[in-house]
Amino acid sequence: MVNSNFFDRSNLNFIQKWWLDIDRINFFFALTLIIFGFIMTVSASPAIAKRIDVDNLIFVKKQLVFSFLAIIIMIFISFLNLRNISIVGVLGIVCSFALMLYLLFFGVEVKGARRWISFFSFTIQPSEFAKIFFIITNAYILHILIKSNFFVKYGASFCLYLFAATLLIMQPDFGMTVIFSMIWSIQLFLFGIPLMLVFILAILAIIGSIFIYKELPHVRDRVNRFLDLDSTNYQAEMSIDAYINGSFFGTGPGVGVVKNYIPDAHTDFIFAVIAEEFGIITAIAIILLFFYVFSRIINRAIKEKTVFHYLALSGLAVQFMLQFVLNIGVTLRLLPTKGMTLPFISYGGSSTLSMAICFGVILALTKKRYHDNIDYGNINLILSRNQSD
Repeated sequence: MVNSNFFDRSNLNFIQKWWLDIDRINFFFALTLIIFGFIMTVSASPAIAKRIDVDNLIFVKKQLVFSFLAIIIMIFISFLNLRNISIVGVLGIVCSFALMLYLLFFGVEVKGARRWISFFSFTIQPSEFAKIFFIITNAYILHILIKSNFFVKYGASFCLYLFAATLLIMQPDFGMTVIFSMIWSIQLFLFGIPLMLVFILAILAIIGSIFIYKELPHVRDRVNRFLDLDSTNYQAEMSIDAYINGSFFGTGPGVGVVKNYIPDAHTDFIFAVIAEEFGIITAIAIILLFFYVFSRIINRAIKEKTVFHYLALSGLAVQFMLQFVLNIGVTLRLLPTKGMTLPFISYGGSSTLSMAICFGVILALTKKRYHDNIDYGNINLILSRNQSD
């Protein structure tokens, strides 16, 4: 029998209120992925560390720190209210843009691109964080300007996008630019942008893609190798071998061999390691789980009454799922190779922490908010509301 004193207003602290309000399925989903991601880092990273001649546990130690911080950040943000989420989004995008400007001059250059800032023994990729804050800020802009005229509301949103895209192109990071463009376009479409403008944006996207393909040799080479079935793509081919080798039930945790040959086995190709060591059945279960959580977030977004909730939740859900689909698509050689991590599972501080912020905001925006209109002292109302949800 439930002890009604637990629900008494005088005894209910902020943690109990949070636990009553929070979407526990999404919370445990994120928590499980963080823990599973750390386990996969333990499995995949020592082989990478040995190959580059560093401490075998260097990636494990770092990911342990990232995982711990991710859990703390996610829980902390989930306590925030709507106003504070808006503030976090605006301050976050300002800081992210500042860091992206900084790295153009002082960032770590890798393969001709400046995308990382060195910080002691860690590196930070500002665009990973900017992606999350961009979604929140764009949703906030469209929310507060919903009654403004066409040029004001769409102009403000476009200026935000244009500044972000310009900084990304200057790095250069065309893959991330495409992701920003897709997220921005989807948010505008959901907001109700005129169909004629959707058509114009689609035409511009096609023209831009053709221009990038023709003018940038490394992009053209990557696309050509992907389209040419006879060409060799070492990491993608080894990834396919991992799926085959894993069969239905896998070779067993830590027993896989693909991590010994793929340079990015602990990051971009971690799903291939999962498929090899845990099998196709587990891999399919993970895919279904991602789609289930995505559908839950979208379903909640549709039911929200404010434009900010609707656009922010939809944008974050799309970004989360887009990143997942692109990562899986690359490992299955369905898409050209693009440095895209698997949410929460791939090794990496920027990726793990940015996804923690993403899910922290999702949890904050999907709280049931009983205390807005229900007396916590009435246990029957609370329990009936739980059952109806």
